[in-house]
Amino acid sequence: MTSTPRVEGSLSRPCMKCRVQEATLDSRSQPVCRDCFAKFIAAKCIKQTGILGKETRLPLPTTGGPPTGTRHYMVGLSLGVSSTVLLHLLSENIEFQLARGRNAPFDLTVVHIDTTTTTTVTTPSPAVEEALTRYRTRYPRFTFHRTPLSSTTPTPSTATPTPLPTAASRSDVTRQLTRRALLEQARARGCQALLLGHSTTALAELTLAEAAKGRGFALPWLVKDGVAPVGGKRKGLGGGGGEGRENGDGGRNEDGEEEEEAGKGVLVYHPLRDALRKELVIYAGLVEPPLTDLVWETKDDAAAAVVSHKDLSIEEVMGRYFAEVEESYPSVVANVARTTGKLVRAGEGEAGGEWCGLCGMPLDEDGDERWRGELGIQERSDTGTGRLCYGCERSTAG
Repeated sequence: MTSTPRVEGSLSRPCMKCRVQEATLDSRSQPVCRDCFAKFIAAKCIKQTGILGKETRLPLPTTGGPPTGTRHYMVGLSLGVSSTVLLHLLSENIEFQLARGRNAPFDLTVVHIDTTTTTTVTTPSPAVEEALTRYRTRYPRFTFHRTPLSSTTPTPSTATPTPLPTAASRSDVTRQLTRRALLEQARARGCQALLLGHSTTALAELTLAEAAKGRGFALPWLVKDGVAPVGGKRKGLGGGGGEGRENGDGGRNEDGEEEEEAGKGVLVYHPLRDALRKELVIYAGLVEPPLTDLVWETKDDAAAAVVSHKDLSIEEVMGRYFAEVEESYPSVVANVARTTGKLVRAGEGEAGGEWCGLCGMPLDEDGDERWRGELGIQERSDTGTGRLCYGCERSTAG
């Protein structure tokens, strides 16, 4: 028995996409139904992962012949809405292909950087472990790993020899080390790409926040899709971030020279870069069962409780600003992210370039000299991090 589709004329508010269901949501000034909205968000992710698939080659068999196997990606899971939606959409994509008798387009390793503790791997945060258990139950196909922030090279104690006095400094250093830890994990696990759940809104926030902190030079590496440097040492340079490599490998070649470790970057992609944060929040509530049951909201609740502006970090200020802008002027948010995505990575591929020993981003020699101001030239050879960019000097100096 087949059901008769509803006639558009019988609908009080028809969906502008399918024209056969009642519109219950507004998507970018258009009334849409739940199904069309979900397909719209999924299409945004599928489009970007399709582009990524063209940039990541399948492994070649040792016996010759055409490429075989499966692409291997890593997802950075913050336990927030955006990264949770990304994980769900990637899972849906895999299940869709398998249901049609096709091979999985990729496999995933999921890594959460635990910023709630700076102790060893053997003492995880109970709250984080409980949250990850829910994810493992929901997505048994994937492997989930928790990595403490202290595993980052450089470690928080090495990068910040003195306590950071402000919320902005603490938030900034934590964010930089978290990104660096994800890049290190992706490279150590042999992943072809690191996938981050940044939405259009998140990329716009990141643009203004990093520019305000003095890392405008690094924005093309932070916002654009492409190869991002993994903090390390370049040949002939003493600084650069880290006294060794993953798995205990040394940092010198047979001639005793430091290897060009920083050149071995990781491909970073933002599959949700064309979706607004508010759209991802709506999507999370439409899924059955809702993804909101998975999301760990402790951090967001704490930020919402802040009353004094002096207790807000730059990221939180930008988050509140764009939360208001995307409600009335979503095109403004999109323009910020898209315009920044067109910036050129100055000096990319040039030999002898230096990288910040904390955030791992390239150093802007001329800009740092102009912006440093009263900070002066800060020697940090005793910390083992090497030279720092202007933004990281500001953060560690408080």
